[in-house]
Amino acid sequence: MPLQTRSEKLHRGAKSHPCHYGKYRAVVLDNVDPLRLGRVQVQVPDVLGAGASRWAMPCVPLAGHQSGVFLLPQAGAPVWVEFEQGDAELPIWVGGYWVDASELPPLAHAGLAIAPSLVLQTPSQNAIAISDLPGPDGGILLKTQGGAMIAINDAGITISNGRGASIVLTGPMVTVNEGALTVI
Repeated sequence: MPLQTRSEKLHRGAKSHPCHYGKYRAVVLDNVDPLRLGRVQVQVPDVLGAGASRWAMPCVPLAGHQSGVFLLPQAGAPVWVEFEQGDAELPIWVGGYWVDASELPPLAHAGLAIAPSLVLQTPSQNAIAISDLPGPDGGILLKTQGGAMIAINDAGITISNGRGASIVLTGPMVTVNEGALTVI
């Protein structure tokens, strides 16, 4: 069934239920959207009590034909929810939040307050981190849960499989497996 617009609802008569404006704390109950649009079902106690919402549409920073940002919270994740035109039947999930600092992705702590890292990390610890810190602590890091990684920074480029094999490019030199082979 297509999502009704606010104007379509108004043409059928005045709204008989209260409006809910602002953001509300919610918990994701289900993220397996049958339409595969990034929708989630949430529990919003302050508006809907203990019941599940209708499928909440995502609010993303960019969306277009076969392009955009696609992020999906896990079941149990805390999210912020708004309602289109205040209508509790038209929920929108607009982002998530952390309850305390221990829930932040570990790589988020790598930056400084004046140069915070940008981190995208999955629950299994696969991550991309971008930091403006100078020298070897900054740059771009691509890391898997198994320890494989690619680090690109002012010191050079390091590629590691997380099991002992590595390639390090520093200046005009390439070092393989911690000095087993060096090319100058």
